[in-house]
Amino acid sequence: MPEKKVADEAPATVPQTTPQGVGYGHPEYHFVQAVMELQKSIGKVEASVEALKTSVDSTKSKVEDLVGWKNMIIGGAAVLGATIAILGFIIGKAWDYVTIKSPATVQAVPASAPPQPPIPTSKTK
Repeated sequence: MPEKKVADEAPATVPQTTPQGVGYGHPEYHFVQAVMELQKSIGKVEASVEALKTSVDSTKSKVEDLVGWKNMIIGGAAVLGATIAILGFIIGKAWDYVTIKSPATVQAVPASAPPQPPIPTSKTK
């Protein structure tokens, strides 16, 4: 049988030491620090998203109010146009029954008559 090497054997006893703390010089320190910075950044991002959500909700309600006003204006314009068209039709039909008589005519001077000289006025001094 081949001889066992010293590196292949299990140690006689398990060392009883406290684990080294993760401090500034430890390789995991930078990883933990990066995770903590990411956690802070995520908190800031969540706060920004909530602020944007509130802003969008208030803007959405304002836009809905404007759309409502637009619809009321369009509806009012349609009703006003229909009313004017109906009144115009009624006035047009009523105008057919109205006759306008011209006032008594003044006798016109015939075009072939010679012009008359002006009448002299008497001046007293």
